[in-house]
Amino acid sequence: KHRARTYTHPLVWPLCRRPTRSHMAPPAKKQKTEGGEGEEPAAEEPEAEDAEMKEAAKPGVPEPPKELEEDAPTDKKPKNTEPARFLVQDTTLNVMQSPSHNVLMSLSDGGIQHLLAGARANLGVSKGRYMFEVKVLEHVSGGDARGGGAKFALTVGFGTAESSLFVGDSPDSVGFESFGSLVHNKVRTKAANRVPQAHGTVLAVVLNLEAGHANCNTISLFANGTRICQPQALPDSLKGKALFPMVSYRQATVHVNCGPTPLEPLPFKCRMVHGAAKSDAKVVEAETPADGKYEVLVPVGLPDEGTFDWLDAFLEKNQKYTELSDRMILD
Repeated sequence: KHRARTYTHPLVWPLCRRPTRSHMAPPAKKQKTEGGEGEEPAAEEPEAEDAEMKEAAKPGVPEPPKELEEDAPTDKKPKNTEPARFLVQDTTLNVMQSPSHNVLMSLSDGGIQHLLAGARANLGVSKGRYMFEVKVLEHVSGGDARGGGAKFALTVGFGTAESSLFVGDSPDSVGFESFGSLVHNKVRTKAANRVPQAHGTVLAVVLNLEAGHANCNTISLFANGTRICQPQALPDSLKGKALFPMVSYRQATVHVNCGPTPLEPLPFKCRMVHGAAKSDAKVVEAETPADGKYEVLVPVGLPDEGTFDWLDAFLEKNQKYTELSDRMILD
C-alpha cells in the first residue's frame, strides 16, 4: 500500500531513466486503457475537443454592408433638356471626340500616347442623386504596336466648372482610379480592389447630394452594375457646389454615357445626369468668339528674368488659355 521512495544523489540523476507517463499512471487508469469486459468507454481525446472548439470559434464570412441607396422616387419637376457634351474649352488638346454619343479617344503618335487626356462635361448637378457611366470601348496595352510602351489609365469622377481637366489633380475634383484608389488634390486613398478595365467594362459613378440621406455628400463606384466600393465622403472643398462628370484616360477609347438610360442597371434605380431636374442642373455654355477668331498669345522675355513667373500669374487670371511648353508637358 505504501510506495517506496527512491532517493537519487544529484550527481547520479543524469544517468537515471526519467519515469514515463505510462509508468506513473494509477492502476485503475491503466486497466481502462488496456481494455476488457465491462470497462467504461475511453474518454474523448483532448486534441479532438480542442479542434472542435477552434472550429466553432472561427468567425463566419462577414455579410456585406446593407445597401442604403434606394430606388429614386418619381420626380414631377421639369427635367433638363440640354444634352451633356464635352466642349472644346473643357478638354485637353489631345482629346479626339466623335460628333455624337460622347465617344472619346486621344492622339497616339509621336510620343503623345504617354500623355493623359482629360475631359469635363458641360452638364452638372448641385442637388439630388445622379450618376453617369463610362464604358471602355478599346484598351490599348503598352506592348501593342500603337501603345509605344505607354500604360493604360482611367480615372472617373466629378469636379467643379473651374477644376483641372485631370480628375483628382486639384482641390476642385475627386474620382476613382483604375487601380482602386480615390484621388483628390493628388492624394490617393484606398477605396476598392483593382477596378475592372477589360474591353466592354461599364463603370458607373453615383453622386449623392440628397440632404438628409444617410449617404449625403458621398461618391460611389460600380462596375458592370455591381458596387465595388462603399460610399466615399466628398471633400469639404466640393460640398455645396455644382459638380460635373469628368474622365481622364490614356491608351483607351471610352464612351461617356450621361443618360437618360443606363447601359448597366444598378441594384437600385438612379436617375442619370441628363435626366436631372432643371432646379438641380447646371449647364456651361460654349464660349465662341464673336468674330469667330481665336487668339494665340506668345510671351517673349529674357532668360532668367521671370518669364514663367509672369506666365503663372497670367494663367491664374486667364484660365481660358492653355499653356504649350516643355514644362507643361512634363507636368
